[in-house]
Amino acid sequence: MAALAGGTVGGVAQAVVMTPAGMIFTSLNVNQGKKGYENDTALTVARRIIKEKGVRGLFYGGGPMCLRQASNWSSRSLFTEIARTNLKMSQFGILGEIGSGVIGGLGSCWNTPIETIRVNMQRDVSMGNDSQPFGYYWKQIKEEQGMAGLFRGISPRAIQAIWQTVFMVTVPNVLGI
Repeated sequence: MAALAGGTVGGVAQAVVMTPAGMIFTSLNVNQGKKGYENDTALTVARRIIKEKGVRGLFYGGGPMCLRQASNWSSRSLFTEIARTNLKMSQFGILGEIGSGVIGGLGSCWNTPIETIRVNMQRDVSMGNDSQPFGYYWKQIKEEQGMAGLFRGISPRAIQAIWQTVFMVTVPNVLGI
């Protein structure tokens, strides 16, 4: 339960920082090469969004970001702990600990649809459109691309989740931190 609670609190805190960062990153990618956006930087994008939508504009997609980060870190911590203790992987020393982190990282990818929807919300705002409700994007993606569309980008996300979990969940445990 401690792993679940700690991951949830850490994920919510991370979302406060990551939502504006994700908005700026998404805007830079969506508008890359478009006329009028050639000289965009993180600072010019932030200024433009604040000018057009206020500071709250940087936090479009905040709900899905918060939900994804909280469920992400709590899942990583929880699945790693389950692998470590219930599956008894800790008995295999450092390789068992790393294996636990791999399982925790892969297990945390169940929430990829939330991230896919967050990116679509921020894409729309970056393109000057209004953001739609969560359910709108879910339905649209599912109708146009099927369930697989909600899991777009899961392979690189899984690789990232594995190394992050091993280094931020497993290594501190091995070091007794």
